[in-house]
Amino acid sequence: MKKIFSIVIALVLTTGLFASKGLVVVQKYTDASTKGATITVTWSVSETQCKMAMRYTDGKINSTSYFVPDATKAQLLTYSDGSAPGATEKRYFPVAVQNIKSSIDVNRVSVNRTGESKTISGMACEKVVVKTNRSTTEMWITKDFKADLYKFYPYFQSSYELLGLNQESMQGVPLESVTKDNGGAVISSFELVSATNTDMSAGDFNVPSEYKNAEETGK
Repeated sequence: MKKIFSIVIALVLTTGLFASKGLVVVQKYTDASTKGATITVTWSVSETQCKMAMRYTDGKINSTSYFVPDATKAQLLTYSDGSAPGATEKRYFPVAVQNIKSSIDVNRVSVNRTGESKTISGMACEKVVVKTNRSTTEMWITKDFKADLYKFYPYFQSSYELLGLNQESMQGVPLESVTKDNGGAVISSFELVSATNTDMSAGDFNVPSEYKNAEETGK
């Protein structure tokens, strides 16, 4: 009995050591180049880690791609549901962070913490405005979940939102945002579907074990 009790205590302690507070944010994404498509972005964020899933549906394609930063190796790990035609196994692809290029060409970045606040999905948020030489992004950032998402900007360099967070080393997670060009036309927007607090472990930020490294398999 004493041995069983010790094992139970050990399991509880182990779970406590590896579990942490987390936030799962589901958003509807739109931009000028994806008319006719439905894109859903899901961020899984702990205080120090993140994972992003993007589901794309347009009537012909229905797929989900995943993006997992591996800070220990300075790589972004990517994989998709299912496997490519003709492939014998599921694969993931590591991309060195120095090879990640941004699809947005901007400079002169400035960040204004407006002090405006509102509650979104039960979470206190602050309005933050990010301006560049070509765009203005208005976003609402969580204030009561202190995540270091900004540190992952090098892995998601096409995100106006993470660009702004990284500029100021600002903790929090964007729940809603709209980015416009200097003429006022919408470039992209994120509309919140849901935001859920949950416990997360290190395993939530790993590539599933059934996926093999494409570089190591030589495919």
